[in-house]
Amino acid sequence: MALISAVASLFVVLAFACLGVAFGSRMLRWFRVSLEGRLERTLFGVGLFFAFFQALAFLLSLFGLLNPPSIIAVLIVAAVLAWSEWKEVGRLGAAFVLKVRGASREPLTLLLMISNLAFFGLDALLSTAPLTGSDAMLYHFAAPMLEVGKKWQPIFWLPYSFYTGLGHSLIQLGLTLRSERLAMGLILLGGALAAAGLFVLTRRLVSERWAWVASLAFLLSPMVYWQMSTSGSPDIWIAFYVTLVVLAAGRGIESRQKHWWYLAGVFAGAAAGVKYTSWVVPALLFFCCLISTRSLRQSVLCGVCSLFAGCLPLVRNAWWTGDPLFPFLTRWVNPGQLNPYALKDILGGLTPPDTSHTLIGLIRYPLLFSVAGDAYGGFGRWFGPLVIALAPLLFFVIWTRKGFLWGVSGAMWAAILVTNEFTAQQPRYLLSAFPLAIALIFAGAAEAAKRKWRIVHGAAICSIVLFLIFGASSEAVYARDFLPVIVGRESREGFLMRMAPDYPAVAFVNRSLSGLSGKAMVFLQFVYYLRVPFEIGSPGESWLVNPDKLSDADSLEQFLSQRGIRWVVKSPDYPQPLEKAFEKLEDEGKLRPVFAGDASTFSNFRMYGDRTQIKVEILEVIPGP
Repeated sequence: MALISAVASLFVVLAFACLGVAFGSRMLRWFRVSLEGRLERTLFGVGLFFAFFQALAFLLSLFGLLNPPSIIAVLIVAAVLAWSEWKEVGRLGAAFVLKVRGASREPLTLLLMISNLAFFGLDALLSTAPLTGSDAMLYHFAAPMLEVGKKWQPIFWLPYSFYTGLGHSLIQLGLTLRSERLAMGLILLGGALAAAGLFVLTRRLVSERWAWVASLAFLLSPMVYWQMSTSGSPDIWIAFYVTLVVLAAGRGIESRQKHWWYLAGVFAGAAAGVKYTSWVVPALLFFCCLISTRSLRQSVLCGVCSLFAGCLPLVRNAWWTGDPLFPFLTRWVNPGQLNPYALKDILGGLTPPDTSHTLIGLIRYPLLFSVAGDAYGGFGRWFGPLVIALAPLLFFVIWTRKGFLWGVSGAMWAAILVTNEFTAQQPRYLLSAFPLAIALIFAGAAEAAKRKWRIVHGAAICSIVLFLIFGASSEAVYARDFLPVIVGRESREGFLMRMAPDYPAVAFVNRSLSGLSGKAMVFLQFVYYLRVPFEIGSPGESWLVNPDKLSDADSLEQFLSQRGIRWVVKSPDYPQPLEKAFEKLEDEGKLRPVFAGDASTFSNFRMYGDRTQIKVEILEVIPGP
């Protein structure tokens, strides 16, 4: 029964994809875009549909209008407006069947197609497991959950909620329809589209067989199958939009038609609307357009398309705080609202300890982040060593002057990498450029084969085969922890107790405070599964909790009263900057222990499986006279 339910949710995601194909095809007509390549045209249409749809969902959410009736109404209107374009779904399916039949005469190509479908199917199953991603439980899913059915208000006790962008509106849509699986499935869809975009890009650079290998390498990269299946982060949508930016800009250079640049601008804005760091994409596109067209007017219009497509999260943040990139510009644009303690902690969390902006540090970063173990937060190795191992083959592409499409892809990849180098040096933010990197290195490998450099070609093929074997093995091992709950051999509660960070403590709080009134202040990070009214009270994670202003018991007591806090969850200790103030309130009898219990939590990365026991104590705030 559990497996049937999981598969049913995937069919709902498939229905969303079909609507994207149909209505996206209609939207392309409005942009006067015409292409012979069916898959590329379909991707442009689907990208345009979801760029519009996520912006509309964001606006509805902002004003508290995103609810089941409005969602159903929007989907019905889109389905009706698509009208005759629904036949495009059938044509796409028929084209795929013909492709499979054609591949049956080429055993290697058929094997690659089947492998792509098999591992994507495994990703799809993994996406139906209950949410356990750490960042998702902190804010990717937690913030949309808190806003479901409400008019959005700033959540200053969760400053990460200001990071939520257009991609998060798809998560909120799923949660509004009371389907966590739908929200996860829409993230999976972004990954599938990114893989398809990589396929098209590689096919245009080299050949179809290399395109199948490239998409398989992409799907088997640990960073990718984690992001698109279980992480609960919408960042994989950026990779899809960035690939469309490159393809559309390439068409613009090739055809010299301005509407391609405007379409690329929409995709660049859609990418930027998902995450702050992606605003480098429309910035680079502006310069590419200016260099290619030598028209300032056309480049500005391209930039305006990006701005309109991606600015809504910035407008929301500026409206609430005066800082469109809250909290990073607040110290300059609105210093009266600054919490220096929280800002310092947030910046520290974003920047790995290995970060160095010295010349040596800048040279070392791209060479080491994917091969140096736990360096740079440990996420770089999840990309695997394939890109850095085959990067020298890029010289073949440069040597043969592959043309405008290679130039745009290389410039976009370089811009994203350099921006990342000079800011946080967080490897996982490079996911947006990963399809471009894969396409380019495979173009280099194909050129080496074409020139019959046997040693180079042999080394490249061995590297690719070894990586595919490694990727397949690692995903099989990774899936082992999730499949029992998906097929119904493990209960949801048992799975969350085993896999979700902080869940045992959260479950204890839910049981203890169920049916009791009042808001709880918690110092837990992963709050998505809390089912009682709460606020986060950790100074490093709450913009409201400033230790400089709450260092004594009286000010802390007043703050608890102002925020309507009735319960304080101590797990296992108070935050160090507030420890003395809380302990004094206990000594004075203004915090009274009511519930206590033991829980376990991960003591390191979840992948290591190391757990530690902690004591969880819930204290009641006793109002003063």
